[in-house]
Amino acid sequence: QAIERAGSKAGNKGSDVAVAALEMVSLLEVL
Repeated sequence: QAIERAGSKAGNKGSDVAVAALEMVSLLEVL
Protein backbone atom coordinates (compact mmCIF):
# COMPACT_ATOMS: atom_id res chain seq x y z
CA GLN A 1 0.00 0.00 0.00
CA ALA A 2 2.81 2.40 0.86
CA ILE A 3 4.42 1.81 -2.52
CA GLU A 4 1.11 2.36 -4.31
CA ARG A 5 0.60 5.64 -2.44
CA ALA A 6 4.12 6.80 -3.31
CA GLY A 7 3.52 5.91 -6.96
CA SER A 8 0.23 7.80 -7.08
CA LYS A 9 1.89 10.85 -5.50
CA ALA A 10 4.67 10.75 -8.09
CA GLY A 11 2.08 10.38 -10.85
CA ASN A 12 0.12 13.37 -9.56
CA LYS A 13 3.26 15.49 -9.45
CA GLY A 14 4.11 14.39 -12.99
CA SER A 15 0.66 15.33 -14.26
CA ASP A 16 0.90 18.71 -12.51
CA VAL A 17 4.20 19.37 -14.27
CA ALA A 18 2.70 18.32 -17.61
CA VAL A 19 -0.27 20.65 -17.12
CA ALA A 20 2.03 23.52 -16.15
CA ALA A 21 4.14 22.90 -19.26
CA LEU A 22 1.05 22.92 -21.49
CA GLU A 23 -0.12 26.17 -19.90
CA MET A 24 3.29 27.77 -20.53
CA VAL A 25 3.18 26.67 -24.18
CA SER A 26 -0.34 28.04 -24.64
CA LEU A 27 0.72 31.37 -23.08
CA LEU A 28 3.73 31.59 -25.40
CA GLU A 29 1.46 30.88 -28.39
CA VAL A 30 -0.83 33.74 -27.35
CA LEU A 31 2.14 36.10 -27.11
